[in-house]
Parts: sequence; structure tokens; C-alpha cells
Amino acid sequence: MPVTRRPINRPHAQPSVNGELLGSVAVLATLVYLALQTRQNALAIGAQLDAARIGSLMKLNLTCITSSELQEALAEDRIGESTINQERRNQFWFAEFFSHQWNFVQGRRGLLPTFNEAGSAIRVRRLFNDYRSFEGWWATIKPVFRPEFVEWVEEQRSKAA
Repeated sequence: MPVTRRPINRPHAQPSVNGELLGSVAVLATLVYLALQTRQNALAIGAQLDAARIGSLMKLNLTCITSSELQEALAEDRIGESTINQERRNQFWFAEFFSHQWNFVQGRRGLLPTFNEAGSAIRVRRLFNDYRSFEGWWATIKPVFRPEFVEWVEEQRSKAA
């Protein structure tokens, strides 16, 4: 005799209203948790960016304080071709450009609300206009910098000419 199977009526197998409510509360709690974690992550990234900016400014300051001739030139706003030797001038420009790059990138991403792009642009144009050796320095060193920053500097360079 063949065995026939009949479906068994299982009322407990149907999803209950309480189970759906519990599931939606769990989903809501998960979304709140993820929102808090995202906020914490954004704060941590902000702290890392602040640390990077401080490091960049420390490089610039270290370059300045290790050279008495550079300190005098900065105090008198006369970092010219004959004021300090080329090596010191290159160190200063390198540190200054890393600071400009950091400000540029973070400012464009909206992470640096105090970014003054116009002020940086004026300084970069002034470097191209005032120092003959800057052109050669920039041609040599630009592969070190981010492509979007290089593009911006080149734009400022064309405006300086």
C-alpha cells in the first residue's frame, strides 16, 4: 500500500505580528548603531587629518627654525634669490608646498572649513613670478604631489605668466 503524505497544518509556522515587530525593532536598532559608528569614524578621520596638518606645519616650522638665515629672511619678508642659499630655499618651498597641498586637498573635500584657496593661489603665483629658480624646482619636484594639486598649481602658474 502506497503511503500518501498529507500537509500538516502548523499554525506556529506562520509569522506572527510580534515577530515582525521584534524584527523591525532589531533593524531600527542596527541602523542607529551604524549611524553612531559612522559618526565616530568621521570624528576619527577628522582627528587624523588634524594630525597630518600639524605634521605638515611642524615640517615647515622645523625648516624655518633650523636656519638662522631663513629666519631673518622670513622676518623681513625677503626670501629672494640672493638672500639664502638654494638648498635652504628648496627645503622651505618643499615644506610650504606640502602645507599648501594638505590645505588644498582637505579644503576641496570640505574637511577644512577655514581653507583660503585665494590666499594660497596668490602665494603660489608670487613664487612663480618672483623667483627664477622656482620654475626649475617645481618641474623637478611636482611628481611627488597629488595629481589634483599639481593641476591646480599649473593653473596658478599659467595665471602668473
